[in-house]
Amino acid sequence: MTDAVLVIRRGGLGDTLLMLPLLAALRREHPFAKLWFAGVLDFASVLFSHGAVDCAISSESLQLWSLGLDSVTGAQARARLSSFARILSDDLTVATALPSCRVQTYDPRPLRDDAPLAAQLALQLGLSISLADASLPTLPTLPDVHERLPIVLAPGSGGAIKCWPPERFVAQLASSLRQRGESLAVVVGPAEVERKDPRSFPWPPGTAFLVGLSCEQLALQLVKARAFVGNDSGVTHLAAALRVPTVAIFGPTEPRVWAPPQKHVRVVATRTQGPPDVSVEMVLAALDSLRELLR
Repeated sequence: MTDAVLVIRRGGLGDTLLMLPLLAALRREHPFAKLWFAGVLDFASVLFSHGAVDCAISSESLQLWSLGLDSVTGAQARARLSSFARILSDDLTVATALPSCRVQTYDPRPLRDDAPLAAQLALQLGLSISLADASLPTLPTLPDVHERLPIVLAPGSGGAIKCWPPERFVAQLASSLRQRGESLAVVVGPAEVERKDPRSFPWPPGTAFLVGLSCEQLALQLVKARAFVGNDSGVTHLAAALRVPTVAIFGPTEPRVWAPPQKHVRVVATRTQGPPDVSVEMVLAALDSLRELLR
């Protein structure tokens, strides 16, 4: 695989999708090389199925833990990685174990709070990126429908502190949208079920639920959405990467670093150390500002 480039990025769905501008930059630098991505396989598979990379694998399959071992497993792991022409890794041990290979390591954490994370990582790696490349390259064909597609709401997040209060999602935002004649669908992920299953909330009658889906299955549903409203979460990044008109609700995390950078995204944020404290009126106004883009 001497003509192959490998990117290793272990992290959540949002972390994975924030790599899109860097992957596009690598495509430009290595137009004839196969681009590999190693991470959480469910997340990496979205990159593969939408053409952002040529191969997606689990980072666990690389057995990075064994690179420094004088063992058969370690030798096999080093041999496999040595076959790549270039490696970009969030694990410093890769460079140490492969001194004769072209390995660049990077710290995936933001080093400043006033610039998009993709731009910060690109600076570490010497890549020239465009934030316009933050969307997935290829999308499923939007079905020809004669009724309004739903507005998708995602009330959860991997971190509970990043979640807008459920009563604002349910009693206020969802009710307001139903009064406008919108149909609604709610994303129910494993993190939300562990805390408090959103299906138990008093959503307006007729609300649909997207439950138990892989990331790729969820993408096939999100791409059909008229619009999307969610917290700072991987699902919000997925909707934005699918070019769905998106309202992203931010609270304690810094949107200048973590928010999806696409032009069809509106960020509603408050400066708070706790959960987001934005008003329903702010979220509705953000949706209204996307009116010309709504499907």
